[in-house]
Amino acid sequence: MTPAIRLRLTGLQKSFGATRALRSVSLAIGPGEVHALIGENGAGKSTLMKILSGAHAADAGTMELSGQSYQPENPHDARLKGVAMIYQELNLALHLTAQENILLGAESTRWGCVDQATSRARAQTALEQLGHGGLALDQKAGDFSIAEQQIIEIARALLLQPQVLIMDEPTSSLTQADTEKLFATISRLRAQGVSIIYISHFLEECSRIADRYTVLKDGETVGSGAM
Repeated sequence: MTPAIRLRLTGLQKSFGATRALRSVSLAIGPGEVHALIGENGAGKSTLMKILSGAHAADAGTMELSGQSYQPENPHDARLKGVAMIYQELNLALHLTAQENILLGAESTRWGCVDQATSRARAQTALEQLGHGGLALDQKAGDFSIAEQQIIEIARALLLQPQVLIMDEPTSSLTQADTEKLFATISRLRAQGVSIIYISHFLEECSRIADRYTVLKDGETVGSGAM
């Protein structure tokens, strides 16, 4: 049976020397839920996401993913456990093809060699899951538009079938038309049961795309509810 809560954070705290970045952050996200994370610069959003994605360890508090303790050792471990993050600044190898970027570090192998046919099929499936099956796998990533590069980044995140996908200011470099395409992609992921943490300064976007929200201020949860 699918748990009612996909991700639960309770009382997370994090300090860097004398600076308390997180004082007490708690939130809960359900399966297939788009959860907006709102707060001004310095509210603690970046620190929280780095803890979730395995870049930092919390000083105190607990995290649970699908009812199990979640304590990633690093970003790769977080992806293996089911949490993937797409940063505001896309992290593609622009000289590599779309397929090579999607599969980077996760190629299918057989008898110690890369299984090209299986790898290509997996990359194609990831794109089709996003409704972009026609994207040219053999084209260099640098030749795509920013919106198409974002699709490649999301497809790479989906390759390991994440339970939670974190999107950091995903529309900051997109046109209005590309933003609409992204929202359609998010709706598709929601229908597939992927939980999404959506970080944005644009409240109108959050109210449109998110199911629930959490507000951070000075490293603490100060509000949450339905959008």
